[in-house]
Parts: sequence; C-alpha cells; structure tokens
Amino acid sequence: MKHSILNIAVDTPVSQVFDYYPPENSDYRPKIGQRVLVPFGRREVVGFIHKISNGSSLPKEKIKPCKSIIDKEPLINEGAHGLVSWCKNYYHHPLGKTYAAAVPKYLRTGKTPAIEKMLFHESKDKKKLRVHQKKAHDDCAKLLKKPSPILLNGVTGSGKTEIYLHLMERVLSKKKQVLFLVPEIGLTPQLYEAITSRFGNCVGLIHSSTTDKSRAKAWLAAKENKLSVILGTRSSIFVPFHSLGLIVIDEEHDESYKQQSGLMYSARDLAVVKAKKSGCGLVLGSATPSYESLLNAEKGKYSEVRLTKKVFSAKPPEKKLINLNASPSTKGLSAPLFKSISKALEKGEQSLLFINRRGYSPVTMCEECGKIDECPRCESNLVSYKGSGKLKCHHCSYQKTAVMNCSVCDGKKITVGHGTEKIEEELNYKFPEEMIIRIDRDTTSSNKKRKEAFGYARSGEAKILVGTQMLTKGHDFPNLSLVAFVNVDQGLFGSGYRSSERFAQQYYQASGRCGRRNKKGLVLLQTHNPENEALKSLLNDSYVAFYEKNKEDRKRLEWPPYTYSFLVRAESPSEKKVFDFLDVVAEFIKNSEEISSIKLLGPIQSPIGVIRGKKRGQLMLISKNRKKLHMISGRLISFIDAKKLGRKVKWSIDVDPTDHS
Repeated sequence: MKHSILNIAVDTPVSQVFDYYPPENSDYRPKIGQRVLVPFGRREVVGFIHKISNGSSLPKEKIKPCKSIIDKEPLINEGAHGLVSWCKNYYHHPLGKTYAAAVPKYLRTGKTPAIEKMLFHESKDKKKLRVHQKKAHDDCAKLLKKPSPILLNGVTGSGKTEIYLHLMERVLSKKKQVLFLVPEIGLTPQLYEAITSRFGNCVGLIHSSTTDKSRAKAWLAAKENKLSVILGTRSSIFVPFHSLGLIVIDEEHDESYKQQSGLMYSARDLAVVKAKKSGCGLVLGSATPSYESLLNAEKGKYSEVRLTKKVFSAKPPEKKLINLNASPSTKGLSAPLFKSISKALEKGEQSLLFINRRGYSPVTMCEECGKIDECPRCESNLVSYKGSGKLKCHHCSYQKTAVMNCSVCDGKKITVGHGTEKIEEELNYKFPEEMIIRIDRDTTSSNKKRKEAFGYARSGEAKILVGTQMLTKGHDFPNLSLVAFVNVDQGLFGSGYRSSERFAQQYYQASGRCGRRNKKGLVLLQTHNPENEALKSLLNDSYVAFYEKNKEDRKRLEWPPYTYSFLVRAESPSEKKVFDFLDVVAEFIKNSEEISSIKLLGPIQSPIGVIRGKKRGQLMLISKNRKKLHMISGRLISFIDAKKLGRKVKWSIDVDPTDHS
C-alpha cells in the first residue's frame, strides 16, 4: 500500500474526490469505507476512503499524506458504500455531501461511541391473525422469496401493523435484521412499544428527536450486528446493516419520505434500491398508496397484496357534505358541524377536526386600507398566533409582536382565514367543559409534549381533537366517531398537480380512523363547491377507484408517474443573477442532443419567489425517458462546474420532485 493513492470524500460542495497518500505511520491498513483525518486547506477534517487507486493525475509533490486512519475496519460497509455511490450518481449530488447525509453527525466528527448488544428474543404476546390478515400475511411471506417489492394495500384499520410484526418475527428468528421506516416521529412511540413488547429490547431509534450520540450508537450497533431492529424516519435508510432481512415502509405514500434540502433523496425509492442490492425483502404498506406505487403494481414491478376488511367489524362511516353557501361558517365552523360534535359528546365519543394549516390565521390585514402583514425576508404573509401575540413566517425564523393598528393609516387590523389555533379557540368557546387537544407542529415540538398530546387522544380523555395531517398518519383512536374536514377547498383545489392526490390520501386516512370497534362513524366535509365531481368521487368511491378515475388525466397531461422530472433551482440576493444562470442552463439544454425527448418548462420564478431575502427561480425538465434525462443532467453539472457558473448563485437539482407547482 506504500504507493497507493487514497481517494477521499470530504464534506464540500464540489463533486470530486481528493487524493492523499496513506498515513506514514498507521496501525491500520487502508480500506474503502474507513474514516480518515486529512489536512484540508488550513484545517484538518474527517473524510471517507471512497476508492484506493494506484496513481493520481496530480504531481507527487502536491499530494499530502493523511494524518491518520480512524477506523480499524470500514465504518461504511460494502452495502452502504454501494448505496452512497448510487445516490451520488442518481441524485447528481456531490460525493462528500452524500457521505455527510448518510453518516450520523456524531460519527462525522471522528468519534466512536461504545455500543451494547441488544438482540431479538423469542416472541411473546403474539396476537392471533384474523382470517383476512392471515391470508395477506401468508401471501406476503411467499412473495418475500421473490426479488420484487410487495405493496401491502390495506384499508385503514385492516391490521397492517400486526402483519408487519408477524413478518418481522419470521425474519428475526433466522438471525436477520429489520429496518422499519415511518414518516413521522410521532408514530415511533406506539410502534416502539409494540415491537419491544413482542421481541424484547432489540430496537434502536433513529429520528430527529434522539441525540446525535444515540443515533450514532444505533447506527453502529446495527452495523456490528448487535441490534436486531432499527425503527426510524427517512435518514435510517442509510444504516449499514450487518445482515438485513426485511425493510418495512409504513405509510409509503407520505411525502415526508422525501428530503427537501441537501441530498434530496426519497427514502422509499432508496429502499427499493437497498433491498435489491442486499437481497432482502421489502414491504410498502399504505391504505392510500402513491400513484407511483399503484402504477408499479399494475406493471408487475411490485407484487400487490390487498386488505379490504377492517379488523373490527364496523360499518363504513356515513359521509356528508356541508354546503357552506347554505350554512355559512363562524370562524371556520358551521352550525351542522357544531350539531354533530354535540351529538358525539352526548354519546361520550371523540371528534376529530382536520385543517392543514397551523397558527391562528394565515392573513392579518388592515380593515381600512387593505395592507397585509408580510415577512420582510420572504414573499409570504405572516401567520398570526393569538396565543403568543406574535406574527410568524413559516418559511424563515422571522417573527414580530402583533399590533392592533395599521402602520400606514392607523386603521384597525383583522385576521382572515383559519388555522388550527382559531378552530381550537372557537371550540373552546362552544364547548368550555370539554378537553380539546390541538395537535400540530407547534404543540408537539418536544418528545414530552408529543407523548402527552397523543396520550390524551388515544385514551379518549380528550373529546375533541384539532390538528393537521399529523393526526391522519397511522394513529388508532378507539373512541373516535366523527371526522370533519374544515376546509376541503383549500386542499382539493391547490395549485400543484398532486393536490387532488394529496387531499384524497388525507381524506381516506382520516375518515378511516372513525367508526372503529362497532361505533357508527360520520365524516363531514365543509365546502363551497358541493357539486364538484372530485368531491362526489371521494364520497362514493374507494381510494383505488378514485385513482383509476384520475390516472388518465395524469397520463394525458404527461405528469408523473407517467413521466420523470428534474427541477433545477437557483437563488441569490440578485434576481438578475438567478435568471442569468437559469437562462444559460436552459440554452445548454435546448442545444443538447436529447432535447427531442425532453420537455423544458421555464425558467420562471419559484412558487415562493423570495425566502430569507434570496430571490428564487427554477426550470423543469420532463421526459418519458429516464435514462436520457439523467444523461443530460450529468452533462449539465459538468458544464456548470467547467464554466464556474455556480459561484454566482446557489443552485441545486431536485430529481423526482414531489412538488411541481
């Protein structure tokens, strides 16, 4: 190894690796995947050995030796190294930044925590599967022997979690490991309890609310085969398991699996790659699968197993529209809705009110001159928070104290529109004796608050629940009999092409949570558009039927999943620099040999044109040919690097974006 060159990935925004000689005196032999300490400019930084070469294009005198090799054995094993390399190529992201996204922060500092052994114990408290569950389980067990992913398409309340646990037992009994992904950290406590009560203390947690050190411990323990199960959110996909046997992705449709900054990966899509590379099974579960997964099942890329029956023999909930034109709302709530909540309370049952908007009101304006309170750093209105007396921006950290009088004309200010806080206030006014719990990002900012809120909700002590989509994901509220959608029009008629898909998922997820355990359920939708055909379809059709009606529009308009797309984004304090950059990029694409198979949209201003004082723009590439799309994107990055265009703006490529607004 004396003359070998170590190709080191360092956390920098450039695509290249950096050449170093092995350290002059080291107890460890260089291996791919080890951490190394290297001189980098005036600093010493931790990097990763990505490759070992026999030579370098640099003159010998410019190649420095590493300071030290940190690990005796690779921290990044062969499987993890392959996934990092795939990510770098597919998402067109700098290699060092890809390593940084894949490895916990604590380990990137060069530290190595001590880990303990926590392995699977014999299963206890095993629940007997019902007939429909057993059939689905047996089908999945057979299909796991095949290389294709399994789409477990089961209605809300059909018992998918118990099927997951039975499949996990099969895998764990063979001394294999399991990765269980969830979209939100709010779902981890109940799943953690379910898994540990069944299999013992063999579970490591990885999500944003755990400490850097504990995440690193779980990550390492799985690598060293001292941990049987990892339960976590999207970043857990990078854990380098020793012997992975099964990946479970619960609520696979959820957009939280898509990282929206840095390495903009989809954990769901990476799970497909990881499962293929490691030869393990993959189960994608949802009551409302993504259109991409449903299409993959239609094409035979995925095996589909359906669960159409609920565990508890409850009748489907009654579904009704509330015409807000005939029954106007007071602070977002109509008289028919209040009446239905009162009836539920009389029976000692729960109500859930869904509105996907935080705060008190999205708009604060002067009643006299019409001036709206806007964020000085973003092209966005400030959201009113009555409880704190603040106006806050949801796109940056800016906030200010709310004042009652206009700064322009001294007129009185009013709030327009409704958020979770306003709905909660009105409910407290109408039902002062009842426990009302608001569940959104503001009220569940810590583990303690989150555990407390969901504890009241699940126990039934809280009789009225108000919240955002957090309430629609995987929770079991046994006493829930009424679900109401406060503002259907806001969700269903959004600007993006996915608006109807997203709202349908929220609707079927939320409505499926009421009327369990033989309770009669009721779902109410407040709308100003009661004759809308999409709404009628939601009321009368299953989710799959809704998908069947909508997929042809997607296909005709050439939107995913029938096409593939990239977004090129740019931002700068100077709008001119943004569009100068995007114009050059657009011209490069127009002159490429692949342009005949690619549709170019833009450049245009981003949906939110300014964030944190930075002007933002974008252009989109759409094609039915994924290979050609990647070819042109690869050459585009080389072109941008060669011309040093990235020095004038901050830019990124978002592969398979979830939002095309």
